[in-house]
Amino acid sequence: MIVFLALLWLGIGAIVGLIANAANLRPALWQTFGRMRMAVLGALVAFCGGWLGVLLLGRPFATMAALWIAVVSVVYTPHLFPKPNS
Repeated sequence: MIVFLALLWLGIGAIVGLIANAANLRPALWQTFGRMRMAVLGALVAFCGGWLGVLLLGRPFATMAALWIAVVSVVYTPHLFPKPNS
């Protein structure tokens, strides 16, 4: 059961990362492999958020925690990178 949840969290995170990429939330410095980086970022953050949700909230609420942690982190990650000088 927990393996299924872990795979679900990875899938949810990858989808969130790809949606953020489609909304042009990718940092400007990530032009090379930007789509893949956003998908991997979302998957890793959702995976960690899912396990955090299991520890803090229990299994029933872990998927919702993974989703919202992934959304917040993928949206605010571009603000951590400096803008390129043009």
